[in-house]
Order: sequence, then C-alpha cells, then structure tokens
Amino acid sequence: MRAMDYSDYVRSMRNAYANMYAAMYKNAQRAMRSWWESMSAWAPRPEQRDRDCGCHEHHEPDCHCSCCIRDADAVEYSRCGETRLIPLTFDNDTRRERPVKLQLGAFATASGKELGWKAELSDTDFNLPPCGEKTIVLKVMVDCGPFSGQREGDQQPAVEECKVAYATVRAEGCLVRPLVVAVAVLPNDCGAHRSGCSCGCC
Repeated sequence: MRAMDYSDYVRSMRNAYANMYAAMYKNAQRAMRSWWESMSAWAPRPEQRDRDCGCHEHHEPDCHCSCCIRDADAVEYSRCGETRLIPLTFDNDTRRERPVKLQLGAFATASGKELGWKAELSDTDFNLPPCGEKTIVLKVMVDCGPFSGQREGDQQPAVEECKVAYATVRAEGCLVRPLVVAVAVLPNDCGAHRSGCSCGCC
C-alpha cells in the first residue's frame, strides 16, 4: 500500500462529504414523503366536504352575546321572562350592633331609562349583630318588553343582543357606598346546547 499524498487526501475527503450529503438528501426526501402521506390521509376527502354542505363557511365573529357592563358590585346573568334571586351579604366589622335600613332604586338602562321591572328585597330593616353578617335576597322579574317596545300582556319577547339593567341599593347605617347591581339579559341562543341532526343535505 502506498502512502496517501495530499491530493489523494483531498479527493478522499471530497468523496466522503459528497456521499454524506447524498445520504442526508435521500433521508430528507423520505421524511418529507412520509409527512406528505400522513397529511394527505388526514385531509378531508371530496365526499366529506360535500357532506358539510357549506353551512359553516361564512360565520362572522359573534358579538351579540358579549355584555358591556359598567362599574357594578354584583352582576347577574339572566334571560327574558326569568325571575332572578340575587343574594347580597352585609358585614358588620365592629363590636357593636348596627341598625340598617335598605332602599332599592328602580332598574334602569345605562342611559337612565327606567324599565319598570318588579323588584323587591327580602328585608329592608334589620340589625347587624356585632362582628356578624346578614344576607338579603334581591328578587327581580326580568321583563324584556321595555327593550323591544312591546306592550304589557304581549308574549314575552327576546333580545337580539345582550342588554344590561342597573339598580342601586342604599344601606342607611352602613359606612359603605351604595351598591350597584347589574342584571345582564342574554339572547336565548347564547350558551345554548347545540345538537347536530346530521340528516344529510338536499
């Protein structure tokens, strides 16, 4: 065996790198082919696309279920025609009894339009024991007629987008600011359970 000179060494290194790059290229081709076959298997077939009928192709972002609620101490979500019970707890962090009188304002929109909702507190005159608490329930009947302009006695209408009503609860005898209660009325389809019929397309 003769000793390898410099030119033979360079030629040998060049061939080794060429063989290495060729092997890497073939492996990359094989990997890409495998990836493409896997993706093709998961892609919807023409008959699968036909079954979809295009029913869900043009949905725009749905914002009618979003509620714009201003500063409120309590928020209750409801639907038209419901009667909601909203618990409000008052704490006494002093060591002496406190007499408290509550006053409930009318429910109105953010612009100040009164809605005429029937609402009442379970108790309006009570004593808070030392270091104690008392929970009062605000009962409110949600009537969507004022939102839609329908007359009283008509079938309960629904809202097309979220509507919010506000009422103020003033507590005489408590060193707290008036409480703002918000009732957000949602359209009937918001949060609805969906069930596909899969009846096939016409």
